[in-house]
Amino acid sequence: MSIITRDTPAAPVSSGAAFTYRRSHPVAVWLGRGRGVRLLVSLLAGFLGEILAGWGVTAPFIPLPLTPFVSFASGVLFGWQGLLGSAVGQLAADWILKKSFLFALALAASYSLTGLAGWLAFRRVPGLGRGLPNLRSFLCLFGSAVLGGFFGALLFSLADLSEVTGMLLAVRIWIAVTGSVLSVLLLAPPMLLAMDRFWRRWMVPIRNEVPVHGSREEAESFATGEETVILEMPSRTRGMKEVLQGAGMILAVTALAVPVTRWLPEGAGWITFLYLGPILWAALYHGLRGGILAASGSGLGYLLGLSWMEAVLGPAHGPGPLWANRGDLLILSLAAALGGWTREREIRLRDELMDTNRLLRRDLLRVARALTQAVEAKDSYTEGHLRRVSEYAVAVGEKLGLRGQDLETLHYASMLHDVGKLGIPEEILRKEGPLDAGEVELMRRHPEIGARMLEKLDLLNEAAPLVLHHQERFDGLRSGRHPGYPGGLAGDSIPLGARIIAVVDAFDAMTTTRPYRQAFTTEEAVNIIRNERGKQFDPRVVDAFLDCLVERPWHRS
Repeated sequence: MSIITRDTPAAPVSSGAAFTYRRSHPVAVWLGRGRGVRLLVSLLAGFLGEILAGWGVTAPFIPLPLTPFVSFASGVLFGWQGLLGSAVGQLAADWILKKSFLFALALAASYSLTGLAGWLAFRRVPGLGRGLPNLRSFLCLFGSAVLGGFFGALLFSLADLSEVTGMLLAVRIWIAVTGSVLSVLLLAPPMLLAMDRFWRRWMVPIRNEVPVHGSREEAESFATGEETVILEMPSRTRGMKEVLQGAGMILAVTALAVPVTRWLPEGAGWITFLYLGPILWAALYHGLRGGILAASGSGLGYLLGLSWMEAVLGPAHGPGPLWANRGDLLILSLAAALGGWTREREIRLRDELMDTNRLLRRDLLRVARALTQAVEAKDSYTEGHLRRVSEYAVAVGEKLGLRGQDLETLHYASMLHDVGKLGIPEEILRKEGPLDAGEVELMRRHPEIGARMLEKLDLLNEAAPLVLHHQERFDGLRSGRHPGYPGGLAGDSIPLGARIIAVVDAFDAMTTTRPYRQAFTTEEAVNIIRNERGKQFDPRVVDAFLDCLVERPWHRS
């Protein structure tokens, strides 16, 4: 039997595309789409892992059994193809090592249980991902390693009872379980993360697998556009520098922990908790996956250090393999996972709060713009006035050192400083000639009306004092042609934002044509502002405003 497959068109024929056909062997078709690669990789991994374990080459270079990790990784990454390949590779290695076939078969089957447990867990349990995107995925990895390792170790120990009975059987099971669990917990996370990042195309697909999302933007800030201003969140930079810092911390702790463990074996369980420093640091900066990688690196570094020291000075840890009494390394992995998950949850909640805040500020800005449009619709002589005053007021505020919330408050106050004109009759706002004394008194009520309007809004009440006092004089005079009102405040008792609005508002009013006078030129208005420095206007604000005019010339468009 053969299967017909369609290849790339060789050449166009008449009006339609022509295709050439070839016959492919069913085995070749089945091995396509990555199956052959998965089988070959898992077979080689199983073969090499068992060869190294059988020849004792792993110590002191890899002081852990590799075969449980190979079976687990093959099963989780490649499914049943990986389980089959790693089992065949182990059987081939055992045949070379001259082990009996039945014993080799039981050995391969026992290790395959660890991989089978992981594969079934990640395939059947909802909400999991092999790139360890959440705490649930890590706990599933942990649980499947424990269960698969236990039953696999039990099967392995029961496969050869000729020289194993009683307590010795229990010891063998314990050694096999601890070796299997530590092998998976320390070696599997780096492998899973690397495969998920770089070679996901070779992994067997899992339906509804939870993906690992791309890294967040390192610098998170509110943009100056639709969302108003000016609020910036602290940024964190992460990269190779942080990776090297973490690796250096792990090496430093290892350099301390290994000699102390050698000379003070009774305190070994406490010494390993020194690794909590780099582990929690990695969890803080890199989240769940960073913490887990740091835990794997810490555990492997610690075991390697102990193994190399034993290779030089001789055994000192007591009977049994090095890993048999290292349950504290599992605690480090759990601490890393919990710490990283907590940090990611904190960041996620912060981002959600930022998104909500951004939407609220966007809607608030739209409301503010709607109010300014209503003011300008009622007072046709102020068209564009509020926008210009807002733009230059923010620029002056930045020059004077305002940042964050203070600058945002100035932004809203400068936009809405004339909102109180909504409470002034239109016949006064649109009057063609000068106002009489009663009309002037009524017109001067607009700061108080606007402040009362803003005080009722929680998100704008901080702008109310700036709106209320933007017509005050710096020298405090309440008489004359241009008196200060409504409170007669002077100097620094006037809010800085109000002093800024006063200068920009007056400049824009002077350069605007009114029914009773023509607009001043920019040079004339600058001279008037300069002459009122220290009188009507704050000298610092005047200087900052004139600097802004040099940097961004005044435009009435």
